[in-house]
Amino acid sequence: MISQANPDSGEDGFSILEMIVAMTILALVLGIASQSIVTASRSIAVAKEQVEAARAIRAMLANYQARGGSADMDMTQPSWSLKTHTIEVSKAKLTAIVIEGSGGGGGAPFLTFVPGQDTNSQ
Repeated sequence: MISQANPDSGEDGFSILEMIVAMTILALVLGIASQSIVTASRSIAVAKEQVEAARAIRAMLANYQARGGSADMDMTQPSWSLKTHTIEVSKAKLTAIVIEGSGGGGGAPFLTFVPGQDTNSQ
């Protein structure tokens, strides 16, 4: 004799509740993964901007020091400004250099100190 399987046994496949739970978990995992990818790509873009800003600052400082401390220099980056202020500490002279973005593109100003140039010896 051939026995026929009962199609209403309920043991074949997944129930609708199991499918809803599985799809909800999948949606949550995919949402978290996509948000992580977006955050990582934004972080990469910010890091590239910071590297470019650091390169521009290094070039400006090298140009400043090559000109003997002259603040009147040709700016290679028109969106950046350089301001200097001479400070005397005891018998030493220091020049405070502030480089900041003038375009409002963001980023904190860069502050550094270099030894002051003696104007009497030149």
